[in-house]
Amino acid sequence: MVGKSNTFAPVECALRQSVYWALQPVLIGISLYSAHTRASLDSHTLFIIVAFCLITLLEVLIPARPEWRKSVRENLALFGFVFVAATAYVAIEMLYEMSIFKWMADLSTAWQLEIWPSQWPIIAQVLLIFSAFELVNYWYHRASHRWSWLWKLSGHSAHHAFKKLSGLNAVANHPVEAFFLILPRAIVGFLLGGEVVGVAFVSLTTVTAILAHSNLNLNSAIVGWFFTTNRYHIHHHSQVISESNTNYGCVCIVWDRLFGTFADANTQDTGIGNKQPSYKALYLMPFKR
Repeated sequence: MVGKSNTFAPVECALRQSVYWALQPVLIGISLYSAHTRASLDSHTLFIIVAFCLITLLEVLIPARPEWRKSVRENLALFGFVFVAATAYVAIEMLYEMSIFKWMADLSTAWQLEIWPSQWPIIAQVLLIFSAFELVNYWYHRASHRWSWLWKLSGHSAHHAFKKLSGLNAVANHPVEAFFLILPRAIVGFLLGGEVVGVAFVSLTTVTAILAHSNLNLNSAIVGWFFTTNRYHIHHHSQVISESNTNYGCVCIVWDRLFGTFADANTQDTGIGNKQPSYKALYLMPFKR
């Protein structure tokens, strides 16, 4: 057994080093290159699926924290929670499309607010909408931690309640929070436009969010000046409230650097308590007195 372990040790070490230095820059690079080549919706969707599967496999093979490995039962329960959240997200987005989105689009046309720099290179346009979206989301996110009524009403506490983080936790939000998470995109679209690069923006945002929640050892030295890395975002998930009130940028850390909420530190434990609440308790969080 020892001999077998020693045989694979160099392979594991090489894999860990490759993931540490290359995984996030490569995936971000592929997403931006796909935008540059004007890849189709199907291509971006396939890229997100492949990236998620790769990250999940690496979390099994070389987790940063082995104690965060989930059992089959835990993974199935989390998948169920995510499925309900995703269903709610789609339903609420359709509701918005028929009401507030239509009203905002008509208002934007009437006011001639279309100021999108369509002459810019595609990659620059994607990074612009990426950072603009995160600026709006930053202030919502910061407010949800600052004001207890919003923390409760939005159900954001459910997202923070998990003790074991993985890439899938990026979309493990309370169904109610979809009402709040969709709005930043609508506001940016209303003020700037930018629908032409919407698919590429979703691709970059989704993969970066998955990486930010992943249980992998990733480098933050260079890519972390602009993009959120999991070292920074796991710190935001800290059980210590003063640590949790930092690094509000879910995918773009630059606003934390500018507004004084950035922190680069180790994280001992995550969650909102010593034990993860049941899924029933998670669903009830926005409705409890």
